[in-house]
Amino acid sequence: MKNELIQYYDYLMRLATAKCNSQAEAEDLVGDTMLAAFTYIHKGESIEHPKTWLTNTLYHKHNDILRKKYRSPITVCFDESLNLSTEEDEKYLLSDEAANVRKELNHLAKITREVMISFYYGNQSICDIAKELNIPEGTVKSRLSAGRDQMKKGLETMQTRENNLPGQLYLSFGGQDGLKGEPITVVENDLIAQNILILAYEKPLTISELSKAIGIPAAYIEPIINKLIDSELMVQTDNGKVYSDFIITKPQNCLDNFKPQLDFAHKHFETVWDVIKEMSDKISKMPFVQAMGKAEKTKLDRYAVIKALQDFEHYGIRNIKAPDFPKRKDGGWWLAQATAIEAGYNLKEYNEALEYAIHGGHRSSKCDSVGRAKNIYLYEFDTTLWDCPHRYGGEYVHYLTYFKYIIPLLWHIYDDIPLENSDIPNEFISSIPELETFGLISNTQNKLRVAIPVLERNEYDEISAVIRNATEELKTKIGAEFENFAVSMKTPIPKHLTSVPELYRYSDATIFFVMSIIREAYSKGLHLKDVDYCCPPVVLVYET
Repeated sequence: MKNELIQYYDYLMRLATAKCNSQAEAEDLVGDTMLAAFTYIHKGESIEHPKTWLTNTLYHKHNDILRKKYRSPITVCFDESLNLSTEEDEKYLLSDEAANVRKELNHLAKITREVMISFYYGNQSICDIAKELNIPEGTVKSRLSAGRDQMKKGLETMQTRENNLPGQLYLSFGGQDGLKGEPITVVENDLIAQNILILAYEKPLTISELSKAIGIPAAYIEPIINKLIDSELMVQTDNGKVYSDFIITKPQNCLDNFKPQLDFAHKHFETVWDVIKEMSDKISKMPFVQAMGKAEKTKLDRYAVIKALQDFEHYGIRNIKAPDFPKRKDGGWWLAQATAIEAGYNLKEYNEALEYAIHGGHRSSKCDSVGRAKNIYLYEFDTTLWDCPHRYGGEYVHYLTYFKYIIPLLWHIYDDIPLENSDIPNEFISSIPELETFGLISNTQNKLRVAIPVLERNEYDEISAVIRNATEELKTKIGAEFENFAVSMKTPIPKHLTSVPELYRYSDATIFFVMSIIREAYSKGLHLKDVDYCCPPVVLVYET
C-alpha cells in the first residue's frame, strides 16, 4: 500500500507548489501529507481512493497552515467525511469545475459563505442552519439566494479577473506611534494587509470584492481586514464595505512634481537664502551657541535651516493649519500616509529623486524623568546629505528600540550617569559604535560624549523664535507665489475620503522644495562648507 501511495508523490508536489510560496514549503507540505497517510495505514486503516485521500489531506494541512497564520475559520475544501462511493464522484471532486466552485465559494463574505457551506456541503436544512446561527429562516433563504447569484456572476467572470498581488505599501505617519509601534507594525512585512489597503483606497469594497481582487479566499483575509479596521487604518461602512482611511500616493505622483519643484526653488533661491542666512547669523551669535564646538554648531545650523524651510513648506499656504492628531485606540495619536508601489514598477528614477531631494519630516520623541531631567526631547531630521537617514531601523537598531532608548542613552552619557545603573538593554548599548558613525556620539580619550547640540528648554525656545521669524519672512516674500504653485499640484483624493488633513494633500506638491534649496546652497559653498563627516540635524533638549 505504501508503494501505491508513493506513486502520487509528483502529483502532490504539483499541487503543493501551486499553493505554497516556496519549494521548501511545498516539500514540507507533501512530507506531512505522506506521513499522515503512512500513520493512517499503520493504525490498520485502509485507503480506498488513494489519490482523493492524499489530495484531501494535503488541502486540509494547507488550510491549517493558513488558519494558524490568519486565524480564519470557515472555508470549503476536500473533506474526509465526503461519501465518495464511485470513481465518478472522485473524478468530479478532482475536476476543474468543482475546484472553481470551491474557489468561488471561498471568496464569499462570511455571512453568505457560512450558510452556503452548511447547506450545500454540510447537508444541513434551512431550519437547522437558522437555529445554529440564531437567525430567521427567511434570512437563511435570502443569504442562500444572494450566494447563488454571487457564485453565478463570479464563475462567469472568473477568467477575466486579475490577481493584484504583489504590490507594496510604504507607510509613514505624523504624530506619536502606538504602544507597539502602530501604525507601522500593523502592516510591515504583511504583504496581504498592504495590498488590501491599496485595493480598498479608490473606492469602498465588499469583503467578497477584495477577496476576488486579491486572489485569496475571504476567510483568510477577513481577520486581516478586522485587524486593519481595529487599528483604524480602515473604516467599515454601514453597508459592510471597507476602505483605507488615509492618503495613498504612487511614485509617479511624486515624480511628476520633481522637476517643477527644483525649478521653483532655483527661481527663488536668492530670496530664500538671504532670509536663511540672516537667521543662521542670529543663531550663531547666541552666547550658548558660541560655546559649542564646531561640529555641534554645524548640526544645530542644519537643524534650524531645515526646520525653517520645512515650516514654510508646510504652512506657507494660507488656511493650511497643522493637523490635529486623533487619539488612537493603540495609545498613540497619529495620522498615516503611504506610497503604493505596483509590482514590477521600475523604481530607479523615483529613488534617484528621493536620494537627491527628500528629507524626513520633523520628528520629535520624549522621555520623562532621567536623572535630574524632568523631560528630555529629541528633535530630528533625516536627509541623504552628510547625515545617516537610517539611524533607526535597518541593520543595527530596530526603530522601536531606537525611539525607546536613544534619549536615555544620550542623557546618561551627557550627564555622566553610569550606564550600568540604567535599564537600557545591552543590545542597544552595543550599538554605540554605530551611533558614533551616525554622528550622535563621540569617543574622546576613551570617554563617551554626546556629539549633537544639547540645549536647555529656554535656549531651544530662543532659537525657535528666530526660526519662526524666518518662516514668516519667507511667507511675506514668496508666500503668494508658493501657494499658487502648490495649489496647482496638490494631490487629488477619492470623494469618500474625508479624514485626510488638507496639509497631507500638499506633500507631493512641495516635498522636494526644502532639499532643493539646501542642495543648491551646498553646491555653491554656502552651506555645510568643509563638512566631510556624518552631520545629523538633531538636537537634544531638556527641562530640569
